[in-house]
Amino acid sequence: MLRRADPTGARADIESALARAEALTEETGLLAHAPLIHLERAALARAHGDEATRQRELREAQRLFSEMGATARVEQVVKELQA
Repeated sequence: MLRRADPTGARADIESALARAEALTEETGLLAHAPLIHLERAALARAHGDEATRQRELREAQRLFSEMGATARVEQVVKELQA
């Protein structure tokens, strides 16, 4: 929600929330959420014009979705990488 409301002004808050989400994912073992965190980081990077980070985060999301067998999500990420 923060990213959609104010991606530039709330950057520190967004990054903090994503770091906490990543920590919770690891602590709880709910690894299915991990690629979604990377998608959010990619979107934040895009909002800030950081294409290298965007590409890196999308590739990591693609890798994780692939490991999970989420082929439809892999295809979505591939399209996003090409955009």
